[in-house]
Amino acid sequence: MTSQPELRLVLFDLGGVLLQLNDPIATFGLDCSEADFHRHWLLSPAVREFERGAITAEQFAISVTREMRLPYNAKTFLERFVAWPGSALPNAVDLVGRIPERYACAVLSNTNALHWQSLNIESSFGHRFERYFLSYETGLLKPDEQAFTNVTQQYDCAPEQILFFDDNPLNVTAARKLGMHAVLCRTGADLAEALVNMGIL
Repeated sequence: MTSQPELRLVLFDLGGVLLQLNDPIATFGLDCSEADFHRHWLLSPAVREFERGAITAEQFAISVTREMRLPYNAKTFLERFVAWPGSALPNAVDLVGRIPERYACAVLSNTNALHWQSLNIESSFGHRFERYFLSYETGLLKPDEQAFTNVTQQYDCAPEQILFFDDNPLNVTAARKLGMHAVLCRTGADLAEALVNMGIL
């Protein structure tokens, strides 16, 4: 019987895992469930184009207000959009800081220049992250397979050597299909439990 490859990399999504996200239903004034919002958001053509760096913020806002049939204009949407991310989650900062140095840590996030420039991830997490795989820079989006295989190629490791945390079930399912240890993470307790169960903490 062959042994399981040793874990080398702990890979994190940003929003909902490392960062507090404000309630999207209240933020955008929507009439749907949060689960429906996250599903629509992840697959939205406008969101995907913006988060892979293919369109401007203004083009994105115009398209999203049409797609989602929002009762306000693109300028108002952008104001709400910029205010969506909150600060780093204190328990996440603590847990990441306790991960032994023998494990590499990195971020894999569907994000955009507007949000990234407003965050202070490096200082919040003590420069613990070696690499940032940001969709607007790489042009690769979760849950597409290429977003994950790009990470394995950059680290020259097998998917089984990666532990991945995300708050969206579609992304977790995609990572698992490739062979990653992928955990749906929506609370600090989820993160702590998985790190302990995998023998990292």
